Amino acid sequence: MPSDAEITNYDPIADIFIAHAGRSDSWNNAYDRPNILARLPDLNGKRVLDLGCSTGFYTEYALEKGAEIAAVDASQKLIERLTNKIKSPKVKLHCADIGQPMPFLKSSSFDVAICSLVMDYIKDWDALLEELYRVLKKGGRVVISTGHPFSSFLYFTRHAEPVGYFDFKMIADTWARKSAQPFRTHYYVRPLVEVLRPMIQSRFRIISVDEPPAPQDDKDAPEYKQLPGFLFIVLEK
Repeated sequence: MPSDAEITNYDPIADIFIAHAGRSDSWNNAYDRPNILARLPDLNGKRVLDLGCSTGFYTEYALEKGAEIAAVDASQKLIERLTNKIKSPKVKLHCADIGQPMPFLKSSSFDVAICSLVMDYIKDWDALLEELYRVLKKGGRVVISTGHPFSSFLYFTRHAEPVGYFDFKMIADTWARKSAQPFRTHYYVRPLVEVLRPMIQSRFRIISVDEPPAPQDDKDAPEYKQLPGFLFIVLEK
């Protein structure tokens, strides 16, 4: 049986996803990135962990701001793309399953960890949060974005096979915008209690939990107007 990392791996859709995420109207650009950046501290001279680095947007941003970065992703194709794109001794790239221990990351070595829309691909958040706690320095922060359980419930009720609000399981989804090539992904949906419970029970201190409204001019998803699409959470060691 394939592992979760094999099922959710972006290798088959790497090029399509890069094109999608780069669109000005993608939720990566219009929603996730402004909200993640607003929650990051000053990165100059800091060591940053970009977990689930994907297109490398946050890796490049942190590099521009004067940070040293370790970027990790399970997709070999995405890592190879970044290896060819980013030529800096300040950036270390690792192809690895972030749902497993990461011994290549030293304990107490990072000031900031960015987890942008990656935790939905991981079933066991308890183990991941413990690993993040290990690698962060005291006072270090984790900035997280993840799917909002209510929006996931609404989306699947209206657009795909029904998924109950309290379901905690991996689902298959096809992402499609009217003017872009659709692509199929697999990720976990879970209720709010399963989002917050691992964080409350972890050794981290919860700094903030925010649910800003989704982009108001998204013609492909008008049902989200005045509703949150993602949760943005900041933790501190």
